[in-house]
Amino acid sequence: MIVATKLIKVIEKNSDIIAEEWVDEVTTSPYTRSYWNVGREELHERAASICQRMGYFLGRQLPKERLASFYRRIGEVRRSQGYQVEEVVIALLLLKRQIWLFVLKEGFLTANWELYQALELNNRVVLYFDRAIYFVTQAYSEQDKKEAEARASDGSSEEE
Repeated sequence: MIVATKLIKVIEKNSDIIAEEWVDEVTTSPYTRSYWNVGREELHERAASICQRMGYFLGRQLPKERLASFYRRIGEVRRSQGYQVEEVVIALLLLKRQIWLFVLKEGFLTANWELYQALELNNRVVLYFDRAIYFVTQAYSEQDKKEAEARASDGSSEEE
């Protein structure tokens, strides 16, 4: 677990580099067109803040409630900003990809036991982003349901 802890610290320490690579990708991907109109600084801050929290969210006891709250709020905000849910999901997947590309590119993994521990960390990162995607999409669905219920209640009051 020592290597995994070191890798988390490397991710946190290099959050600006990872975020910059993510911004380059998210602002050019045809799957994230809504991100093209957002300032680079704002996008950079979004990605860097996630990377800087990796140690907290990837701790032994993943605080699911805090993670759920964090990503539900992101889902609510992105939806209110007009992002399509699939764009938000792709943006999260691209950030996960940039984190691993950074770790691999920098050559932090040189021994077999380091690779084994990196795989353990990878499993935790995958779980983290899987949960993030779940909670973001859950927020979208909840907002859709609330809007449908509001439309239905508005329609029934008009008929009376």
